[in-house]
Amino acid sequence: MEELLNIIANVGFPIAVAVFLLVRVEGKMTCLTKAINDLREAILLMPSQNAAHTLASARSMGREGA
Repeated sequence: MEELLNIIANVGFPIAVAVFLLVRVEGKMTCLTKAINDLREAILLMPSQNAAHTLASARSMGREGA
């Protein structure tokens, strides 16, 4: 009986920590997924001409920095 309690004491804490961390990561993943979806919607709603101009500007700025 003591051996079983010792095993539970030694294994229970790491399991509890793992569950706690998984719950925290899940919440952060939900927030990141929402942010990515919002960004996708913003990009899709941009007028195509404006998006092309923005992309060209970003590319030219990248060349200047290289």
